[in-house]
Amino acid sequence: MKQMKKVDLIKNSSKNKKFQDIYEFNKNDKLGQGSYGMVYRAIHRATGLARAVKIIHKASVKQKERLTNELRTVELLDHPHVIRVFETYEDNENIYVVMEICKGGDIFDKVLELGNFDEQGALIIFIQIIRSVVYYQSLNIVHRDLKPENFLFQKNNDLNTLYIIDFGLARIFQPGILQQWTKAGTAYYVAPEVLDGIYDNKCDLWSIGVILYVLLCGYPPFYGETEQEILYSIQKGKFDFDGPEWKNVSLQAKEIITQLLTPYQQRLSLEQILKHDWVQKYVQKGEVILTKANIERWQTYHQIKQVGLLYLATQLEQCEIINIKNGFLFMNKSQSGILTKQEIEQQIKYKYQDLEYYQFIAICLESDVYKIDKYLKLMFTFLSQNGRITKETLKAVEINLDCNIDYQQFIYLF
Repeated sequence: MKQMKKVDLIKNSSKNKKFQDIYEFNKNDKLGQGSYGMVYRAIHRATGLARAVKIIHKASVKQKERLTNELRTVELLDHPHVIRVFETYEDNENIYVVMEICKGGDIFDKVLELGNFDEQGALIIFIQIIRSVVYYQSLNIVHRDLKPENFLFQKNNDLNTLYIIDFGLARIFQPGILQQWTKAGTAYYVAPEVLDGIYDNKCDLWSIGVILYVLLCGYPPFYGETEQEILYSIQKGKFDFDGPEWKNVSLQAKEIITQLLTPYQQRLSLEQILKHDWVQKYVQKGEVILTKANIERWQTYHQIKQVGLLYLATQLEQCEIINIKNGFLFMNKSQSGILTKQEIEQQIKYKYQDLEYYQFIAICLESDVYKIDKYLKLMFTFLSQNGRITKETLKAVEINLDCNIDYQQFIYLF
């Protein structure tokens, strides 16, 4: 079977289907305002699963390139700390982006609520931020607008459920080559080299330094009465740890901030951040959850079952698979967001391929999860049309298999 990519699964899930046929929603049930459009609560008709849907009125989009860029990027990404996009639909008037519901607010909300985080809370948040940055930059993507408002908590009062969002300003970069790009980002968090218009992916690392500073004290390191004054303060690059909030903050935390809020040439790299003594204090909860038995069992599954489970893996909310998520993060010692064959071999003494997050989930899923009626229906809906899985419906997910089965026959495969 051809290696399935998450982006293919998402695109094929909505192919030749109308949003209104798959989901129902009430325009009074608003979850909030997103970039480009309102976000509503929607219910998947076949399963009753609740989702968030951003409805974008195409005629009102002024920056169509930015919107297209964001949709392409989030469909590609698959990581425990990147917002999960389940499906996208389009009709003549609107684009419908179906996502996981996040109920915990953003980092900025939490800072306003608490004033600032203690060092342990800041470290829990920072490790999730840096993991997401390591992952998307390994795909040669630079975000260019990292700020507290672009990190959401999936659950309220749980710091371990952080997601990065809003890739509208993201760009593809060439490693080691400075780009002549336009100024982009948000005043308090923008790197000084961005203001000069020649920069690369290291601009994101300045931004996370600013975010860490804000987490620990509640206010930005560079400020002013106007945007021009803020940008001038950034270019000067002078900040301090003089406030009372810094009294109990360790020298190691102050050191990593100082090494991030420094000119481009001296700024820490991603590898150096991960090796920093302050980051090394973080201990990932979890255990080795992938086994040789899991992989060998997976290899015995029927093709239709494998594709169904791969699709289901892209659809499950993080809170439903917390042990698998923690197992992935625990085994991924490199923090790369992709479990390498070397990591697998070192930890379970078995030779296998690199695994992306959704592939890891699919292989580790147990029958008490995927045999739940709503999930069987979800997988069948993805693979079928008019109540049957046929050679033609499987072609849509690039499987060449001659079959004609109904729901009961599909269940038998599981």
